[in-house]
Amino acid sequence: MTSFSKSLDMDVRQGLDLRSIDTVTPEEINAHLVDSWSFRQPLYNLYANSLMLDYAPDFAKLHRWGSDFFGRTPENTLLLAVQNLHSYMMLGWETGILNTFHTLRRNGLTKGQIMELVMFCQLYAGMRGLGHVYRAVGDMLAVFAAPEVAPTFPEGWAVEPGAFKCGLDLSTRALTESDRANLIGWYERTIGQVPRSIAFGIKHHPEFVKVNRAKWEATIKTLPKQVAPYVMLRHHTITGSRDGLREAALLAKAWGMTSEWIVLGITGTAMYFTGFEGLYAAADAVDDLL
Repeated sequence: MTSFSKSLDMDVRQGLDLRSIDTVTPEEINAHLVDSWSFRQPLYNLYANSLMLDYAPDFAKLHRWGSDFFGRTPENTLLLAVQNLHSYMMLGWETGILNTFHTLRRNGLTKGQIMELVMFCQLYAGMRGLGHVYRAVGDMLAVFAAPEVAPTFPEGWAVEPGAFKCGLDLSTRALTESDRANLIGWYERTIGQVPRSIAFGIKHHPEFVKVNRAKWEATIKTLPKQVAPYVMLRHHTITGSRDGLREAALLAKAWGMTSEWIVLGITGTAMYFTGFEGLYAAADAVDDLL
């Protein structure tokens, strides 16, 4: 695999001298806090960093060191925010949702693209998740500014809404024999197997499988298709679902995501949400795929 250390030199990062972990100067602290406020987004980034710098400055420097793996480049910053929106909807952290809307726009996503991501995340967060989004940003959406830059996605990531479609007949609620064959065929062609979740749903509540799959197919239209498995990697790393992680990784590979990006989706989740414990399920589920 490509080394994650490439170009990550030990230098001054956002005001902090990473060449000296065990010491910190008032000038370093002030420079880092000024940088934390530079984008004029919600203040939590400022006061969270101040807690680390005031009471555990070595930890703060190590946190900055680790964060470099998931930031520093436009595509890293954008995709961490993509995953974070999902997590904040799940957690109901409205300050984080607001901050992430700003980060996504600042890194090139339009309002429409962000709302595509919101609807994909609704498949997991439900109406509660949408309620948190509305309380966080609903009042400002009507005047939400267009981005000033184009988004930077990894090489090979492409918009392809048709890739989600399996050929469901939406003129009827019933899962027809054609629907069943098309759905099973999509999974067999795309990831090489039919997930047990789908097989169970077809057996016991096929009408639900049809409409929920149709919702899944309708979410991502102008974002790269790879956004879907990238969010799925975040969700299943947090929940510890081995089957879910494997399905996400298989879909990611089928759609051209590199092993490095699959690993970043998992380890970024461990960095910010689960610690090392989040890697247990990944070790079982995807190690042989990388």
